[in-house]
Amino acid sequence: MIKKLLCVNISSKDPKALAEFYRTIGAPVFVNNDCYDGWNLGNPENAGSVCVWDENRWGKDGAGYITMLFTADHLEETYENIRGQGIAIEPPKTADWGGQELLLTDPDGNKVIFLN
Repeated sequence: MIKKLLCVNISSKDPKALAEFYRTIGAPVFVNNDCYDGWNLGNPENAGSVCVWDENRWGKDGAGYITMLFTADHLEETYENIRGQGIAIEPPKTADWGGQELLLTDPDGNKVIFLN
């Protein structure tokens, strides 16, 4: 019987830089003992997370790119904060499904979507 989703694995050529990117956009990053091989995006204690592994050590994850979705209270404010950090990002837009979303790409080519 499945108890819970532990994590989704991805690989990164520069896992420390990827962690810094996610910290910059305000995402929850959990790194144990300053070790960036196996850090978590999201809190692994509370729920499933994304576990980022060092591609140089373990090889490239064969699954390809993923899309990560976050919620944000105010997309315009989130947009301004991220843009203010020098990260390329387009303004929030109305998605085909009718809701508002904010899209960007992380340094490894994964999609990041904020919804409110």
